[in-house]
Amino acid sequence: MMSFQKVTLKFALSLFLAIIVYLLLITYYLLPTPYFTTFAQETDYDRVNEIAKKLNCPTCAGINLADCRTLTCEQWRNQINDLVKQGYSDEEVLDYFVTRFGEQVLQEPPKSGSTLFLWVLPITILLAGGVWLTFALRRWAGRESAPVAAASPEISPASNIPQPPQHYLGQVEKDLNLGDGD
Repeated sequence: MMSFQKVTLKFALSLFLAIIVYLLLITYYLLPTPYFTTFAQETDYDRVNEIAKKLNCPTCAGINLADCRTLTCEQWRNQINDLVKQGYSDEEVLDYFVTRFGEQVLQEPPKSGSTLFLWVLPITILLAGGVWLTFALRRWAGRESAPVAAASPEISPASNIPQPPQHYLGQVEKDLNLGDGD
């Protein structure tokens, strides 16, 4: 038979382990999740590329970060991936790069501040051109053509052409034998 002390010791040890497991489970469910999400997240390449499309390549002019294959762009895409894994939103990632490299890093200038005129100017030019074209077409359509004079025996069609003197015409008729037949 087992002694009473051994049974008591086993019972106390079992009770102690049960309490420890119970406390661990309560701690696991009551603590906020960030303490337990230390596992590496998988890379979301689609999201990284969407953010990279909004940034300019630092070495190539006019190419976005997603399309450029330079080493610098690869490092920047890795930095974007790290920031996304840390829980940054898309706007926070863009702000991160703007604070370090300035607004020229953005593929699209912001629609506020000093770059607002870049967004308003094309619209203004299109509106002004449309107004000008409307007035020009109305002016063009409103013009009347010169009236055509009706042919009459008193007015010769070529009345604005200077006529030669009569004695000259008489001489020409004589020379061509069109005259009275002298």
